Amino acid sequence: MVRELTYKDLLEAAHIGGPSTLTEKTELEPAAGFDGLVAPAKYLGRSDSVYVFEDRFVDQQVVNTVLIDSRTSQSNRLEEYIARTVRDNDVDSMFAQMPRIRVTYAYDANDKSGVGSKTAYDFELPHRAFDGHIRVGTVDGQSVSSLPDYVQARNSNANNMLSLFNLSPITVAFGGWDSTRPKNQLRIPSPFNGEIIGVLANQDAQNPVKRSGARVDPIEPSIRFEGNDIKEISRIVSSDISKNLKDKFEKGDKDKKPGAGSTIGLGAIPPATSALDGIAVRRIIRTHVLSFTTLRALRFGKGKEGDESIRALIAAMILAAMAGSNAELNLRANCELRELAAPSLLLDKRYGEAEEIEPISLEQGNALLKEAYEAAHDKAGIDWHGQTLEVEGNPLVIKSGSAEDDNE
Repeated sequence: MVRELTYKDLLEAAHIGGPSTLTEKTELEPAAGFDGLVAPAKYLGRSDSVYVFEDRFVDQQVVNTVLIDSRTSQSNRLEEYIARTVRDNDVDSMFAQMPRIRVTYAYDANDKSGVGSKTAYDFELPHRAFDGHIRVGTVDGQSVSSLPDYVQARNSNANNMLSLFNLSPITVAFGGWDSTRPKNQLRIPSPFNGEIIGVLANQDAQNPVKRSGARVDPIEPSIRFEGNDIKEISRIVSSDISKNLKDKFEKGDKDKKPGAGSTIGLGAIPPATSALDGIAVRRIIRTHVLSFTTLRALRFGKGKEGDESIRALIAAMILAAMAGSNAELNLRANCELRELAAPSLLLDKRYGEAEEIEPISLEQGNALLKEAYEAAHDKAGIDWHGQTLEVEGNPLVIKSGSAEDDNE
């Protein structure tokens, strides 16, 4: 008989000899049905955007697949759910009480309404607690990189991760790499792994659809500026467009002549067959794996029971976030998916054995996280009350910012 996952299961998995993994698999389908297209993740190729095709072993057969969502993206989607609970101050979720780091950039120092500012939490920043936005910021005028608590957190290691966990639990739970440091570069592998793949409709072909929509201009279908008009229009829009786009408008490129209105959003654009639009698949599989063996490599200086309670708390964090992410299946434009069936969960029992577990609902995930936190609070002194390290973003970052890609 299939049963629910319990806190006891997580505690057993937190010590040596316990289960190695918990694996969740979900069959998905395009919201429009398998006769519709899906838009996989795009990657930068040698000259253009491409999809990632690869052979996989699915149901005892080698099949040609396309990567719809990568491991990094799936991890970020769990963090997107956490960000929502924090920003909404969701009282039903322990994530709203979790310690975090928040960076705030003031775009206008005279604007006290908050409209002229932008904030980002450690669970939204690419490198989490080690992110550059945090390191170049200040707290009460003092450099974050020199704060004793922050330095102590960065000096954490696998033998005692407590300082970092107290400051930024998300960094320990989802991994991080303090890559810019000249020494003591802490690397934390994430216990979570996930991806979404699509089995191609035609195994022998990798033929993505290429097309783009048209743009209709109700004023004039074709607009091209010449001579001094180019300089005048460029002057007017110069503060609203990037330098590269300004140069392209003034000088043209291999595709457009100087003064082309379409470069700055004027005039019509006919439909084209150059941009990736989607691909047909006959099966979509989402896989999530929680590695207890990765968690068991971490210690927190709280003794056997205390350390195990913190590992169980991290596992509960990941599972609660996974349940929340599953409830909001939102990947990208033109990739609307739905669950074809309930997720299947297998809890490793060692020696080739596994036990099937009921899918974890949003309510069960929240309850499991709360129970794990209370146990870690009692056994290891973990204290979550929404404490936030408030970092003032360095204004030079905003001054030097650009919408251009940093590929030069």
